[in-house]
Amino acid sequence: MPHLMLWRKGNSRSGMALAAVCSVLLAAGCAAEKPRLAVPVNTNPSPYASGKAHVEPLFYNGKTYQVRMQHVVAEQVFHVNVSAPGRTLGNTPGDERIVSEVGRNAVNHFACPDGQRARLDPGSAKPAVNAGWDMRVRCV
Repeated sequence: MPHLMLWRKGNSRSGMALAAVCSVLLAAGCAAEKPRLAVPVNTNPSPYASGKAHVEPLFYNGKTYQVRMQHVVAEQVFHVNVSAPGRTLGNTPGDERIVSEVGRNAVNHFACPDGQRARLDPGSAKPAVNAGWDMRVRCV
């Protein structure tokens, strides 16, 4: 019975042939286009209503910060202000890194849907006129 030889241990040619057939079938399955669903896409990635500001306290590195987030659906961006109640935030590059991470982490935790991460728009972190720092953060 030669057809049973494919499964016998030690038959290297038949094992290679079986591996080749499996890899061709696997490649063909991966190349097939996935079906698209006719479901409307939600362009609002946030659970927050557009234009309404939300304030969240955030404890980072032993200090408390106040993060104000305002989602603008048309731009698909969050306008974020990070302040420190009872103290002033500095204007150094080190301070910019800290408040940028605080703002980005707040949007990531409170606003971005599962599977998306918050990303700071490059160059958007600037000291605010009134208090703290302002920046723009997106869920991508």
